Amino acid sequence: MKKKRVLKAVACLTCAVALVGCVLGIYSLAVIFGTTTITLDTSKRYQTMEGFGASSAWIYQGLGKLEDEDFKNQAMEMLYGDSGLALNIFRYNIGAGGVEVDNYEDPVRGAETFFVADNFNGDYSVFADENNYDFENRDQAVIDTFERALSLGNIDKVVFFANSPHYLMTLNGKTHGENVYDNNLKEECYEAFSQYMLVIVNYLYENIVCKYDKDIEILISPVNEPQWKWGGKDATQEGCHYDPKQLAKFYDTFYYQLKKFNLAHSTKFEMDIFESGNYKMILSTRTKFNEYMTEFEKYEFFNDVTHISLHSYGAVTSVFYRELFADYMAKYYPNISVSMSEYCTLEWGLEPTLIGVDPTMAMGFKCAKVIMRDITMLNVTDWSWWLSIARGGYEDGLVYWLENEAGTQLLEVTKRYYVMKQFSNYIERGSVRISSEYSDFIGINGVECCAFKNPDDSITVIVINDSNKSHTVKLKGVSGYTTVKEVLTDDSVDWQVREYDFSGNVKVLPNSMMTFVLTK
Repeated sequence: MKKKRVLKAVACLTCAVALVGCVLGIYSLAVIFGTTTITLDTSKRYQTMEGFGASSAWIYQGLGKLEDEDFKNQAMEMLYGDSGLALNIFRYNIGAGGVEVDNYEDPVRGAETFFVADNFNGDYSVFADENNYDFENRDQAVIDTFERALSLGNIDKVVFFANSPHYLMTLNGKTHGENVYDNNLKEECYEAFSQYMLVIVNYLYENIVCKYDKDIEILISPVNEPQWKWGGKDATQEGCHYDPKQLAKFYDTFYYQLKKFNLAHSTKFEMDIFESGNYKMILSTRTKFNEYMTEFEKYEFFNDVTHISLHSYGAVTSVFYRELFADYMAKYYPNISVSMSEYCTLEWGLEPTLIGVDPTMAMGFKCAKVIMRDITMLNVTDWSWWLSIARGGYEDGLVYWLENEAGTQLLEVTKRYYVMKQFSNYIERGSVRISSEYSDFIGINGVECCAFKNPDDSITVIVINDSNKSHTVKLKGVSGYTTVKEVLTDDSVDWQVREYDFSGNVKVLPNSMMTFVLTK
């Protein structure tokens, strides 16, 4: 009897498995070859977008020195102009003077400083006096490219960020720690470093930014990736580690100095924290994201924090880490928004070409998924790539500045650049992400999407399809929209645009990234 019951159970289980397999098979065929749907719901709203950007770090110190004005203009147009990425966020690197004291293999990674070290007499109050800075002769190459970018008219936010305090304020007199994980900023210099940042930012705002638009939003980010080692004999760039307690105490000092400065100068500069190297809270670095947040909460400044910035290094396309972080923020800090202020793939290029990086859609898809998942899972309000311009050989640039065997200066891009534009040109500042439910809930056909209601009432739908199949997709919830602008990037085309009457369906091509802008 017992044997019969077991056989019967096995038979039932076999039938159930077969039935599930049959259902999944039918579902798969329907998804792959039939019409799927994206249901848009403008009543379900998430974050309001503030734009896209990239960093000026390092390479601008050389680029700005070129005599070829057209070449420099072309580079900035490719990044900040309407014909290029139309980025609206410029991240300006305030150097710590590593070029004066540190022997980095790549000299530009010890960035130039405006402060004149000969004016230091042992009294750190000199950092609060603008007369101790040389704004006429130092960092002029970066200012040159900064002005060219501002002149294009799309920049409405500038983030002034530092990788390290000035070397005169550090324990070892360098722009990186003597040992890994050293808290290199002297505690007695918390105020001086704050004033150093404020003096420089105020000069650049009054004398450079205001020439173009005094209403550009100004953020000051004095700390970058505090969890990382930033020290030892293998240090390759400016950087400063901060343990949670030290960082919280410094931010409290900086916040007080910032408030006092804004009151005295009628400025509206904002503090940006804390450029976290990643947002992992488990299986992570020596010090985890949440340990910093716990320390911040102990200080008054945290009561006024409305957003934090972080980097997606180490998370890549992981759904797990994003969901874990999103749940953490929703539970403990529901009123704090998130910026994704830096990312690159941290890979050496494999292609034996002049540019020396992967030009294919495979790399394009990897970057596209990071952007889309940061937007849809982390609800980031803005997204910035790391280096706007790089020199090749490493997967860290949007535009690559190269020189061929004949000595000709070149600007080259990869699919990563074209993928970025699929987002940056069609998600306006002020656009609100709306619900976009895709009917293939199992994810069989490799399609991901996000959607936005734009200030002009148009709707932008962005779709990634890294499968080898094309898909007909019905867009639901968009009655009244009559025209669609379709923008395509795939293996063979870049930003191919066509417009047509909208009948309710769109076709998503294989191995492609597509943006659809619906208008009435």
